[in-house]
Amino acid sequence: MNVQKLDSNLISKVLRGDRSAQFQLFEQTKGMLYTTCYRIVNDEDEANDVLQDSYVEIFQKINALKHPEALIGWMKTITVRKAILQSKKKIHFEPIENVEMESNEAFDSWFDAEMLDQAILSLPAGARAVFLLLSVEGYSHKESAEMLGISESTSKSQLHYAKALLKKRITKLLQV
Repeated sequence: MNVQKLDSNLISKVLRGDRSAQFQLFEQTKGMLYTTCYRIVNDEDEANDVLQDSYVEIFQKINALKHPEALIGWMKTITVRKAILQSKKKIHFEPIENVEMESNEAFDSWFDAEMLDQAILSLPAGARAVFLLLSVEGYSHKESAEMLGISESTSKSQLHYAKALLKKRITKLLQV
């Protein structure tokens, strides 16, 4: 099932508090939300804890949802914020002025999703968080900065740093 497009009948039942519909919503979205959690916290147990906390908040606050058609985005926002809060003590932003940045040459090698995930998970926590928020979840630099408690310029430089590291790491993985 395409999680991005939930049945409006299911959403209506969830909003009315139908426990069976809530369980169905959980079953249809848990994989997507777990992946989001795991990518940010980079730990299976913590990702499961964040996922559980996210669903508790989602079902407690679902009646406050003003636009039911935005349910998936709203659920992802809650999950991302909880994951960032959980991992904030582990997220450190490396000073990047001493880091050698490569040119913006096109990256023309083929690689698969598993390689990309491996490379993303190997990023320093701060760069990984910024990269995931902007490039995967679609947040702006302003939103990323607010969530992570950093400046917009730090968000921009960390994204550039993350992309440079990803290019290096994927290139290295391709050579193995």
